Amino acid sequence: MASVVADYLEAAHAKGFVEVRLIHGRGIGVQRKIVQALLARHPLVAAYADAPPERGGAGATVVRLHPRPS
Repeated sequence: MASVVADYLEAAHAKGFVEVRLIHGRGIGVQRKIVQALLARHPLVAAYADAPPERGGAGATVVRLHPRPS
């Protein structure tokens, strides 16, 4: 799963996205922990947080990406 998330972040960044939402589901939080651990060390990630309730709540993570260099 880590490579899928990393590939997605790199593709989104290459297309100029500054924010993405990763849907990992609610469950007992195992997938959320794995995804957020990867985000904590990924160089393209500026910040991340649980999504607000209207965007998935604890079942999704909103990721802010560093802007692409001009």
